[in-house]
Amino acid sequence: MENQLEMRIRSRSCLLWFYTPEEDRSIPRIQAVAAKLGYPVFAWSCISGFEQLAQGKYRQPGDGQVTNIDQALSAVGQYKCQPTVFVFRDLHLLARRLEPSADYVLITRRVKDLYRILKQTGHTVIFLASSPTMPAELEDCLALVEAALPDQEERLAIIKAWISANAKDIPSQLDDEALHRLASVAAGMTSRQIQSALAMSVVKHKELAAAAVDDVLVEKVAAVKTSEILEYVRATEKFDDVGGLAGIKDYVQKRSLSLSRAAARYGLPTPKGILIAGIPGTGKSLIAKAIANAMQIPLLRLDLGRVHNSLVGESESRMRRALAMAESQAPAVVWLDEIEKAFAGVRGPSGDSGVGQRVFGTFLTWSQERTKPVFLVATANNIRELPPEFLRKGRFDEIFFVDLPTPAERRAILQVLLRKHGMQTKGLVTEALVESLDRYTGAEIQYVITEAMYEAFYDDQRAVTTKDLQAAISRILPIADQLREEIEAIRRWGKANARPAS
Repeated sequence: MENQLEMRIRSRSCLLWFYTPEEDRSIPRIQAVAAKLGYPVFAWSCISGFEQLAQGKYRQPGDGQVTNIDQALSAVGQYKCQPTVFVFRDLHLLARRLEPSADYVLITRRVKDLYRILKQTGHTVIFLASSPTMPAELEDCLALVEAALPDQEERLAIIKAWISANAKDIPSQLDDEALHRLASVAAGMTSRQIQSALAMSVVKHKELAAAAVDDVLVEKVAAVKTSEILEYVRATEKFDDVGGLAGIKDYVQKRSLSLSRAAARYGLPTPKGILIAGIPGTGKSLIAKAIANAMQIPLLRLDLGRVHNSLVGESESRMRRALAMAESQAPAVVWLDEIEKAFAGVRGPSGDSGVGQRVFGTFLTWSQERTKPVFLVATANNIRELPPEFLRKGRFDEIFFVDLPTPAERRAILQVLLRKHGMQTKGLVTEALVESLDRYTGAEIQYVITEAMYEAFYDDQRAVTTKDLQAAISRILPIADQLREEIEAIRRWGKANARPAS
């Protein structure tokens, strides 16, 4: 960030939109860059007005305590001293509150006029903002500078510094490898959140131990909950809980160590993710959860249905914020369920003034160009509804197709589900039963078992028998027969265009 900021100031990019989730951490870094260039620094807020941050005696901008944003911007335009850096807090919040009033027009015009003045005076104005989205009217005047959250090395330094300052006399079981693991888990957290999680862990356990990792995860969950679009999913499902789908399991197992330090030293590229298409009810969502468990990283569900907002421009902004937050949580699995419902029809006639196309474009660009270790798992029931550019190589490492379960998979699904309900499988899972479930999905097999349990419970709470299961099968028509033509069309596409999941 420092290099980017220095280059902007040197090149006379006089109005900077400084995106940072950590205002307190960013201001000292701005001060350091300004000091290197020999610039004084003043910071402004609507509470205290201008405050001098640099050493030395410099004339205060404006007369007295300037807390009005319009007057403060005017004072900067009239400041005739040596080139100076002015840091403004909360302009994005003030602008949002004023829009679409006459005061908003006044502020945007003041900023546009200030751009012309600053080009002559050599001053630099930095607007600190918690979002990378600028007011549309000012995009041609503002240059974006992004202060990323602490990277792995910075997080490690923050942890070591906190331990040295606050817990050097407290028993610690954290060796160098454990500290690196803790720093990795803390990805996406601010320095303040990391310090808070460490303090909570010490108070809770009276020591620094492996449990600190769980405490850091609790803090991350709390951060994600503030988003309406991302949901932190505590994945308890394992591959053993998924009957069949050996192709996906093998694929993920070979990539589960790709985020390790050894993989980085080896030069192994970080996998982008997979698209899992298939017939409804065949375990696509279940395997998505199990993937996060196998990779031992957090699972975030991106709810694309909540991205769209009635305000013009807000849907695109919400998508960008959600993707930025997902990257900030890396390494992580990001799960998009039934993705075709969000993006189907974006190439057809648009009744939303092009919002759908812009949101789709934002996601496409991110899926192609992201560099953070985010493993994307998308599921789709009818992949034919997705725009063709979504399926181009590079968006995902692989596209898997989940077909109707084979006899061996139906047997495995039965055994997994029956054990889940506390039933013995011996003598219950017969060849005839497996054959009777031909063309049934995993979800439908679960429904068969549930129906049989209700019948057995009603009949004096006895144990479920194969006869109960057969009776339940006779009452349930599988979706593969209900929608035969549609399902067969999906199967033909999958067999021709995707890698088998089994």
